[in-house]
Amino acid sequence: MNIEELIMVSITEFLDVEVHRDTGNLDFSSKIEIVKKRITNKVKNSPDAYGMVNGVEGYEYEMFFSSNPNDMIKIDGWIPIDTSRIEKADKIDEYIEIGLLRRIGSSLS
Repeated sequence: MNIEELIMVSITEFLDVEVHRDTGNLDFSSKIEIVKKRITNKVKNSPDAYGMVNGVEGYEYEMFFSSNPNDMIKIDGWIPIDTSRIEKADKIDEYIEIGLLRRIGSSLS
């Protein structure tokens, strides 16, 4: 699943929360939290469908992903990243120091 598909799943989940009689009257931030939990659970329950190889196994680092300020639905959080995709591997310590990367297992939330 690519990022566009993940966004579409998130939008679908948001619309479900928006029109559901039990959650329709909640404020926007509460609805976003519900969507974040649902997407997190979907990824944990079927990591292969969301492009993760064996969950986080096989990954040493994760990178912080942040949506643009104008995005209607925010998808912010930590995403496992293949170390070979880090162009400047010699700067990994610097990336960790500024909070862009972290070692998997060091502070999973």
